[in-house]
Amino acid sequence: MPQLEIRDLEVYYKVPFGTIKTLFGIQLDVEKGDSIGIVGESGSGKSTLGLSIVRLLPPNAIARGHIFFNGTDLLALPASKMKDYRGTGIFMIMQDPFNSLNPVKKVREQLIEALRIKYLRRNERVPEESLYDEVLKKLKDVKLPDPETIMDRYPHQLSGGQIQRIVIAMGLLLEPSILIADEPTSALDVSVQAQIIALIKELQDKYKMSLLFITHDLSVAYAVSEKLLILYGGRILEFGNTEDVMNSPAHPYTEGLLKSFPRGNYRDGKLYTLQGAPPLFTDLPNGCVFNPRCPYAFDRCYQEEPGLYDYMGRKVRCFLRHE
Repeated sequence: MPQLEIRDLEVYYKVPFGTIKTLFGIQLDVEKGDSIGIVGESGSGKSTLGLSIVRLLPPNAIARGHIFFNGTDLLALPASKMKDYRGTGIFMIMQDPFNSLNPVKKVREQLIEALRIKYLRRNERVPEESLYDEVLKKLKDVKLPDPETIMDRYPHQLSGGQIQRIVIAMGLLLEPSILIADEPTSALDVSVQAQIIALIKELQDKYKMSLLFITHDLSVAYAVSEKLLILYGGRILEFGNTEDVMNSPAHPYTEGLLKSFPRGNYRDGKLYTLQGAPPLFTDLPNGCVFNPRCPYAFDRCYQEEPGLYDYMGRKVRCFLRHE
């Protein structure tokens, strides 16, 4: 049985003029130890998918469907029970590391507090000295220099890269089965980004966690994931092994993303760009959601929405791949 099973997930947002649907029938299995890159342009529904799994959507959002974690339907749980799974079962690293820590508490207090929560849920009592030692070890695991000094600092005294490593350490302390990383490098400079990406991959392998890595950057997804999920307009357009998707994209949108990626060998001419812009959820096209930007669209694409078809060992939402 998969560790995480998402079935027919739909998400709606209540707005003054009605409701907006932002996720459409998401189906996904996450096996133990999987590393899945979730890729798409801004507004494709990537963060909404991650927040749905840990049930941290804003109050005006409604999630429907099923999210089974080790057989338990998280969407069916009362809010009071969800806290037993959030953090120690599934841990989510948010986009902005500066909003992930309490600004008025020292790093030491916040990490030890996370440990207490873990042991409280296990009904275990651990001496304070042991908690400190465990925190120190995890800070060393995420390769923070001089961790003893960093533990006695406040978040505002640290860099973005240091805070992101501390948040990752917090996740490791809670020992989750699944780690969701929502663009964890977007607020960091390029050199620190590479370090954080390498660290997450190394720790995922070491601790045997499942990883859902949300990003708009295909090169980052390629570096960290064994499977790729391409999201557009709240729908899965393609899902398969990373090597297969990168080497022979089956959906026109995936093909366009890869063609637009700079490879360093352009001497003349312009870099390929996908024409148009991602759709607004308030004004989605009829038929295939990608038809306004698709160079291969034909009559059926404007009249009917394609299903998610099996094609060469992967899932593809395109009539061109419907065998």
